[in-house]
Amino acid sequence: MPHRLTIRPRTSRGSVLLEVVLALTLFVAAAAVVGSALQAAIDGEERLRLGVHADNLAATLVAELEAGLRSPAVLGPAPFDPPFTNWTWQILPPAAEAPGAPHEVVVRHADPEVVRRLAQVLAPPGSPVPEVLPGVTDGLPDPASGQPPEGP
Repeated sequence: MPHRLTIRPRTSRGSVLLEVVLALTLFVAAAAVVGSALQAAIDGEERLRLGVHADNLAATLVAELEAGLRSPAVLGPAPFDPPFTNWTWQILPPAAEAPGAPHEVVVRHADPEVVRRLAQVLAPPGSPVPEVLPGVTDGLPDPASGQPPEGP
């Protein structure tokens, strides 16, 4: 009877385990990087949304002051009416009593903290709106004809 050679496969369990652990580590690291990038994008979008909202509230407050719906004598800080209860407003009077000195409107959000400041020269309520000087155009087309304005 001839002698048979038995070939035994090499044991490579240790190297396979090392490859699996390394692949799992790389996958977890990649998932952490992608997750943190997504969280940063979500946080940035929220900051942007709140900033635009604060700008709109400040512009609304200035328009209300100019229309006489709010008094610049009420300095605040005071909360906005619902549904904007997380927001507060404050009016800072001009530092100098010189005509044309700007009032400062401060709009704040509590959590997350957002602060927007808007400086605006307020016309007294009931004052006439300045008219465009004769011969001065704004460069926009005439709404009736759609034609650009004629030059001077």
